Amino acid sequence: MSEKVKILFIHHASGWGGAPINMINIINELDKTKFDPHVLLLKDSIVKDRLEEKNIGYTVCNSFFYRKCYRYFSHSEAGKIPYYNFLVLIKVFITWLLSKYIYAPKVLKNHDFDVVHLNSFVLSDWVYPASKQGKVIYHIQEPISKGMFGLRYNFIRTEVEKYADKIIAISIDNKGRINLPEKTEVVYNFIDIPNTIEEKKITKSILYVGGVAKIKGIDILIDAIPFIHKDIQLNLAGHFPNLSPLSNFKETAYKFLYPSAYRLRYKLMTIAKLDNVNMIGSFSSIGTLLQESTLLISPFTVPHFSRPVIEAFAYGRPVIVSDVIGMDEVVDNEINGLIINKENPKALAIAINTLVNKPELLKKMGVSGRRKAIELYSPKVNILKIENIYNELNNEKLQ
Repeated sequence: MSEKVKILFIHHASGWGGAPINMINIINELDKTKFDPHVLLLKDSIVKDRLEEKNIGYTVCNSFFYRKCYRYFSHSEAGKIPYYNFLVLIKVFITWLLSKYIYAPKVLKNHDFDVVHLNSFVLSDWVYPASKQGKVIYHIQEPISKGMFGLRYNFIRTEVEKYADKIIAISIDNKGRINLPEKTEVVYNFIDIPNTIEEKKITKSILYVGGVAKIKGIDILIDAIPFIHKDIQLNLAGHFPNLSPLSNFKETAYKFLYPSAYRLRYKLMTIAKLDNVNMIGSFSSIGTLLQESTLLISPFTVPHFSRPVIEAFAYGRPVIVSDVIGMDEVVDNEINGLIINKENPKALAIAINTLVNKPELLKKMGVSGRRKAIELYSPKVNILKIENIYNELNNEKLQ
């Protein structure tokens, strides 16, 4: 019997989101008779708790450098360091070099692997040291930005071109951005798709998942609410700040030190008082929320792959999304949802008011979305692609 292929996943961040969810989904679906996965966490975080719940083996990096000094190199449409913040850029570049040449090699020496799976494009400093011990997969889960001059973009791209053996992109748009077609394969993030959908009597209930994150369109939704019919229930899920009243001193300090956050907080306090707005906050199961919803909205303001959209499809719910780059890869306009102009609150409100009052169209779109989820975003389809990549790289390593 041949030995199992040892896969070392490296995960960078402390928060919970699409990247750790996707990593855990991959590990859960892997054929454990052929693959032996292990996770290296650079931060002690909630991800550790989720790995323990799933009985997935992991190691938390105990290096002082990664716990206290490290700043990973992020340069995406969803978040990048502006040029004028040159002190932060200098720190990022110095820690990137220290990680590449000193600390990452030390950490990797304690791990035995055939393939290292870098769970985010921000781990470009790990590509070179990992290539010295095995094969390297660079997993792009956010749309890389070219920026104003393309200097940081080309820096990352050159590193990946030289040392990564395979690039996995979660969308065609993300594949095009790295522009290394000979190394890149699109493997969509996948989701659990229920075998059947429990039919419930659904009221006019709209679900937004994204919390207070501006890139997910919370400002657009808030500004759309005055134009949305009052008989439509709006459920807002995700992380929101504590909206309890502040003391006069704290409110004044907040207003002058963080004006943008203060304005958003004021808006949230205003809509929270409305009868048709329900601020759910954090949640454990999006499936339950979707089953009780008419449709999902995802008014992103930057290019992104929206996991809640494909989860809505899995539960037979149509979606309303903004026309950011790449969204038409996920949503087929007027087939399984509606695509509206981004950053246009009134257009969002009109789309919601129109679609919720067309039950036959909602049902038809829901069926179409679920069909697409089964065809493109199911575990069965995508785990086979991942396993083929692992086997291909391991065979190359053995030659």
